[in-house]
Amino acid sequence: MKFGNCVGGSAVVTALTGMPTAAACFLLPIGVVLYTMFGGIKATFLTDYIHTVVILVIILIFSLTVYASSPLLGSPGAVFNLLVEAAVAHPVDGNAGGSYLTMRSYEGVIFFVINIVGNFGTVFCDAGYFQKAIAANPASALSGYILGGLCWFAIPWLCATTMGLAGVALETNPAFPTYPNRMSDAEVSAGLVLPYAAVTILGSGGAAATLLYLPFL
Repeated sequence: MKFGNCVGGSAVVTALTGMPTAAACFLLPIGVVLYTMFGGIKATFLTDYIHTVVILVIILIFSLTVYASSPLLGSPGAVFNLLVEAAVAHPVDGNAGGSYLTMRSYEGVIFFVINIVGNFGTVFCDAGYFQKAIAANPASALSGYILGGLCWFAIPWLCATTMGLAGVALETNPAFPTYPNRMSDAEVSAGLVLPYAAVTILGSGGAAATLLYLPFL
């Protein structure tokens, strides 16, 4: 778990369990510290496989619930209709027609540029990437990083998009944690959209899945 993930994850743990944020910041990385201390870089290779499997399973659970089985949503059409209603009630500044379903987004372009530049700096400066590249078989390093990137792409593309749209679609539902109010800017910035949406569609199971998901990021 990286430092940024730990700080963001601690806010989610606080929202779901009431644990003090400072305590969550210290507790979340403990597992990583322990297996690295005793297993070294070999342990990080093995746990990366386990983490990826767990993350992808949880992503599939969230996505299938939103688009196939949830009584609150349950289909792409239901999500679409609720997002159209949300755009009428709360249009997005800078998006074409104020829609949540458009690719023409001023803020989206800004986020794209910041994300590309920021993540390039993260990868370029993170010694963890170099250590694994050096330790790996040179013939396997390129294909391994490409496959790893494709697997990781499921997180922002499928999980973040699905749960973000679900959060917007469900804000007017009485089961949503902030109902009848919308999520505040502080809650959105703290990364609480996913846990709020997960709790709404899956109840305590959604909270448990989110807490299990966090340490593996």
